[in-house]
Amino acid sequence: MNSTVKNLATPLIAAAFIVSASTGLMIFFDFEPGLVEPVHEWMSWVLVSGAVLHLLVNWKSFTGYLSQKAGVLFIGTAVMLALLSLYPWVEKEDDGRKKAVRSLEKASLATVAGVAGTGLGQLVEKLSGNGIAVRDAEDSIGEIAEQNNMEEKVLFGVIFD
Repeated sequence: MNSTVKNLATPLIAAAFIVSASTGLMIFFDFEPGLVEPVHEWMSWVLVSGAVLHLLVNWKSFTGYLSQKAGVLFIGTAVMLALLSLYPWVEKEDDGRKKAVRSLEKASLATVAGVAGTGLGQLVEKLSGNGIAVRDAEDSIGEIAEQNNMEEKVLFGVIFD
């Protein structure tokens, strides 16, 4: 690879790491003002791209690490950890808002009407006016969304608008 790419790979990784690490820590501690989350997500892509570029530029050195026990141990452990993280060991804990939304998705339209502070007839009329058919007021929000080929969050948007 040319020297320009070689000279840019490490600074690119360092810059992306600084942003990704600092925004990641902010997210970890639930401090997310402004654009912290999208900046973190996009800079993570820059970090991965820079790391791949750095690896390609330094391929000979990288393969040299694989001939050492420590290199094999660290790289092998990282690969195993990445693979093990894909296995659903436990159900991820949701925050209270997500649990509330999941509960409302399972609740009947009649129940959700009460939560929305409207009458059932008014809510059915509102949904109908937005092209959403309701077969039975005892159907859950999830069922109504499925019957209308839409996502629950879109249905909630109409209900709580």
